[in-house]
Amino acid sequence: MLSKDFFRLERIGYRQDFLAGISMCASKHPMPFPINKGFEIPSIPLVLIKIIQTLDADTSSAKELEELILHDPALSARILRLANSAFYSFRARVKTISHAITLLGMNLVTSLAIGINIFDTFTRGSKSEAAHINQLWTHSCGVAVLVKEIWIRRSGIEKEGEFAFLCGLLHDLGKVVLFKTYPGHYSSIFAIAKSETDPAICSYETECYGVDHTVIGEMLAKQWGFPSELVGLIRRHHDPLALEMPMVRAVMLADMLAKELKIGYDGDNGLNENLSELCSKLDVSEAEYERLNEFASRERKNIESFFKFSS
Repeated sequence: MLSKDFFRLERIGYRQDFLAGISMCASKHPMPFPINKGFEIPSIPLVLIKIIQTLDADTSSAKELEELILHDPALSARILRLANSAFYSFRARVKTISHAITLLGMNLVTSLAIGINIFDTFTRGSKSEAAHINQLWTHSCGVAVLVKEIWIRRSGIEKEGEFAFLCGLLHDLGKVVLFKTYPGHYSSIFAIAKSETDPAICSYETECYGVDHTVIGEMLAKQWGFPSELVGLIRRHHDPLALEMPMVRAVMLADMLAKELKIGYDGDNGLNENLSELCSKLDVSEAEYERLNEFASRERKNIESFFKFSS
């Protein structure tokens, strides 16, 4: 959501001056992100601890997951709302968490529960940031849906695709922390309409706070006990040197597709310049890329319809 001042600047041709002003915010901001100065990582809700533990526990049952989700009425309502949205298009109405787990699968419901819980935890009390965070949540969910599709087409293993979904959902975790730590200020950086030639939002974050969202997200993910592969993905999903990591490549491709189709907004508009290299490393042909693009176009309507009534 852009301010009236931005549109005024755009009309009179001072957009670059406005961007330059934001990039100088480090000198105006009271202090950089206190990553080494006793920054208090938000405490993890007890229900989320137990849900995260199910990620690595092969013995966890659908009944145990159902009981965990039912301990949080707001989370239960969001899971049911999502299951009944056009996002999944089931014929019969989903009325219980056990039914949702049966239809969606235990791993996918686990991933959704983690993502919903985290976004709700950070956005509680942040009404002024709600519109921007909802755009980020929409984008993150779009990336999750796309990276799951990319990974299943690559591996043919449904369970691995569900972990890929979680990676896509949480790849921008650090941005949510910045919204919570610097309400208002981070929104001004996030909301600037950036062209493909403008610096990435990571550059503005580093300029203003001394670190970018990948470092902050990694710190939180480690503290909260996420799987090491997910921690690494959060830290390196913008790192071109990490293209040898299959999950990073898949998330980069999904992120690029989501940006190209404008599914939500993540603070950047620039598309990945190494698209051909990325597709080559993932063995994605031009025809396959077009099929993924068509899949993303179809899913965009479902994703956006869910977030229109869930925000």
